[in-house]
Amino acid sequence: MRKKLNPMAIAYSLPTVDQLFFQPLTGLVALSPRTRECPGVSDEAWLRLGVQRVIEPVVSGRGFLQEHGPRFEQAPSNGTYFAALRSMRRSNLIRDISRTVTTQANKQLPDRLADIPELEGYECFAMDGHWHKAAAHDPKHKEQRMAVGHFYSLDLRRHALRHMATGRGLHEHDMSVLKRLKPKGLRQDVPKGQRTLIVYDKACIDFDYWKRCRQECAVYFLSRAKEDMVYDCVGETEWDQSDWRNHGVTADLKIKTREGHLMRIVFYTDPRTGESYEFLTNEMDLPPGVIVELYRQRWAVEKVFDQLKNKLHEKKAWGSSPEAKETQAHFLTITHNLMLIYEARLEQEHGIKNEAEDKRRAKRVEESVEKCGIEGKPISELLERVQRATQRSVKFVRWIRHAIRDRLAEATAVPRLRLLYSQL
Repeated sequence: MRKKLNPMAIAYSLPTVDQLFFQPLTGLVALSPRTRECPGVSDEAWLRLGVQRVIEPVVSGRGFLQEHGPRFEQAPSNGTYFAALRSMRRSNLIRDISRTVTTQANKQLPDRLADIPELEGYECFAMDGHWHKAAAHDPKHKEQRMAVGHFYSLDLRRHALRHMATGRGLHEHDMSVLKRLKPKGLRQDVPKGQRTLIVYDKACIDFDYWKRCRQECAVYFLSRAKEDMVYDCVGETEWDQSDWRNHGVTADLKIKTREGHLMRIVFYTDPRTGESYEFLTNEMDLPPGVIVELYRQRWAVEKVFDQLKNKLHEKKAWGSSPEAKETQAHFLTITHNLMLIYEARLEQEHGIKNEAEDKRRAKRVEESVEKCGIEGKPISELLERVQRATQRSVKFVRWIRHAIRDRLAEATAVPRLRLLYSQL
C-alpha cells in the first residue's frame, strides 16, 4: 500500500530563506581560534542573533530580546546578552568572521568596474566616517552624550563593506584614524602586485602621509582639492580628448605642493549641472575621466550609511563599552554583505531583480543624455552607464526581514518578492 505524501512535510523539507541567507556563515565560528564553549549562548547562536538584531527595527537590546527573544532556540537573558556585548573575545571573534564574509562577498559579487580596463591593476575603495547616537549609559561630556564614530570602507567593485576603525576620544579626526590604521591596514588585504586606490573627502589630505602610503604599500589617494591650496603647475598630462569617457574634463595638470610633493589635479565641469570640480590625486596614470568617475562613485558609501540608518534603523550605539561598539559595527558590515550575497543569489537562481527601480535609473540617465545632447554638451560615456543599485530597496529589506522571521521556504517567499517588485 502506497503511503500518502504529507504536503506539510514536503514544505518543511524545502530550503528556507533563513537557511540560505545565513549559509555564508556556516562553519566560520569553528574556523576561528577565538571560539569557546559557552553554556549561556553558543558563539553560533550569538552570531545569528547579532545579525537579526540589525535586521529587526528595534530601538534597544532589551526591546529586541522582549519582542524577538522567544523565537530563538538559545534566547539569552538580559544579563547574558549584555555581558556578551562587552566581551573582548566575542568582539575579536566577530571581527574575524566579518573579515571572512567580506572575502566571500568579493569572490561572489559582480564587478561594477569590470568595463574600465585601465582599472585592472587596482582595487578601489570609498572610505568615510559614519556617526550615530551614543548608548543610553554612555558618560556625558559637558552635559551631553557624544556621538559614536565608525570608519568604513566600501569596495567600489563589489560594494562589500568593511569596518576599519572605531573613533576614539570626543570626535577623532579622519586623518588621525588613517594614520592609526597605517599604510598596511589601508591596503585592506589587497594581493601583492595590485594597487590600492582610496577615494576620500578633503579630510584625508596629508601629502606626507600619502607619500608614505604610496612608497610602503602602493596605496594611492583621490580627493577633492581644497579651496586654499597653494601649488605650482609643472606641466600638463596628455589625455585623449576623443575618448568619450573624458568628456567634461577641462584640464589635467601636474602640480607641486609647497612641500615639494608631485601631485595631479583633474579639472572637470559636469555637463548636466554646469558645476566645476577639482580632483586631487597622487595617482598619475589613469585617464582623467576615470578619476572623475571614481570620485563620483564615492557617494555610494554615503548611500550605504543611509541604508544602515534609515532602512535598518541603526541610529544608536548598542552598548557603552568599546567592545560593544566595535561588535555592533562588525554586525552591520556582516549584515550588509549577507544581503548583497543573497540578493545576487536571487538574481542568479530565480531571475529576481528590482526591474522597476532599474528602469527608473535608466530613465534618469536617458534624460540626462538627451538634455546634454540638446544643449550641445557631450556627456562622459561613464555617466551613460546604468549602474546597479547602491542600496537595498525598502521592499527587499522588509521582505527579507519577514521571510527570515517566519522561516519561509524560499519557494514560497520568492514569488512574493517578485510580486512586490512588479506592483509596488
